[in-house]
Parts: sequence; structure tokens; C-alpha cells
Amino acid sequence: MALRGELHPQHKLTERQVRSIRKLWSVGHRNIRVLARNNGVSPANIRKIVRGETWKHLLFGEFNDYQ
Repeated sequence: MALRGELHPQHKLTERQVRSIRKLWSVGHRNIRVLARNNGVSPANIRKIVRGETWKHLLFGEFNDYQ
């Protein structure tokens, strides 16, 4: 099985950061560039997180409404 999340040696975010990004997104903070800059990753990375394309193992039971 592939390493996921913080167990992957090249991870740039923690699970806590990913949950925070998704929470901010769900309550209306929809500026991907600001979220990216504040977390030290690219806007594409944030987009994939809020779409559920990455960090999928954290999706269960979480609100995700990417539009």
C-alpha cells in the first residue's frame, strides 16, 4: 500500500492543515491563492484538496462542497 498523508516522505502539509483548509473552504473562504500562500503550497494543490482529489483518506465524514 502506498504511503498517504503525513507518512509520505514528500508531504508538504499536515492532516491538521488539510482539515483547516477544507473547513475554511466550507465556511466560505473561497480564495484559493490566499489559502495556498498561507500554507506554502500551490493553488493547484489547494484546488485538489478541496475537490477531494488528494488527501482522500481524510474525506470520510467531512463536508466537501467544491464548486
